Amino acid sequence: MMTASYCDCLICRLEASFIAELSDGRSDEDFRLFALSSPMLSGFPDALELVRKLRDHDSHEQNPSSDEILLDLLGRGNDAQFRPIWQRLLLLVFIPTVHRATSQIVTAFPSLTRDDTAQCLFAALLEFLHSEDLRSRRSHLGFTIARKIRRSAFRWAIRESHRSLRDEADGKSVAALETHPSDHDPYANILLRQFLDNCQRRGWLSAGERKLLTQFKLDGVSCTELARGNGHSAIAIRHRIQRLLDRLRRIAQTSDNGTPHQLDLFVP
Repeated sequence: MMTASYCDCLICRLEASFIAELSDGRSDEDFRLFALSSPMLSGFPDALELVRKLRDHDSHEQNPSSDEILLDLLGRGNDAQFRPIWQRLLLLVFIPTVHRATSQIVTAFPSLTRDDTAQCLFAALLEFLHSEDLRSRRSHLGFTIARKIRRSAFRWAIRESHRSLRDEADGKSVAALETHPSDHDPYANILLRQFLDNCQRRGWLSAGERKLLTQFKLDGVSCTELARGNGHSAIAIRHRIQRLLDRLRRIAQTSDNGTPHQLDLFVP
C-alpha cells in the first residue's frame, strides 16, 4: 500500500489526504469506471498502482510504456464527470517533484515561504496539464512536466526575490501595507472575518494563511511583529500577504460573482 511521506509540510499533508481518498471503496469504484473505456488504464487494479507506475518520471530514460500510460491519462482531462479523480491522480503523481522543487527553491530564496512556493508549483502544474504545448508531445511526458513546473517556479522565485531587493534598495517602508482594525467600523471587521472564514472553507486559504491575514488585518499585528515570530523579514511577510491577496483576487475574478468587496478592506 502506498504511504505518505513523514514530513508535516503542506505538500505531504495533501499527499496523505489524496492517498486516503483514493484508498476507500468509493474511489475504487470511481477509478474502475474512469478506467473502463481505456485498455491501458483498466489494466491497473486500483488508482494507487497507477500512481506508483507513473512516479518514476524524472529520468530522461523513462520507460516508453509510462509515456503511453501518461498520454492516455492526460487525454482523459476533458471528461467533466471524472475530472476530480483525474486531477487527484496527476497531482499525486507529481507530488514528489513538487516537494523536491519546493525544498530547492526555499533553500535558494530564504525570503519565500514553503507554502507559497508549493502553491506556485501546484498552480504551474495544473496550468501545464491543460496546455496545448503538452498535448502536442508524445514522449518523455513526465520528465517534460517536471522540468516545466520547476522552471516556472524558479522564474517566479526570482521575480519575487528581485521585488524584495528593489524594495530594500529603494528604502520602502513596510508601513505601506500596514493597516489596523478600525474602532470606528466594527461592521467592516465582522464582514472581513466572515469573508476569511468562507475562503478557508472553500479551500482558498489554508489555516495558517487565514491566521496570518487575521493577525495582520483584524488583530493589528504589524509585519515586523509577525516576522519576529517566524524568522522571516518584515518585507518577506509583506510580500506573502500581498501574494495571498493577489491569489484571492485571481480566484474571485474567475468566479461568477467577481471580486468580493471584502478584499477592498485590505487597502490602506
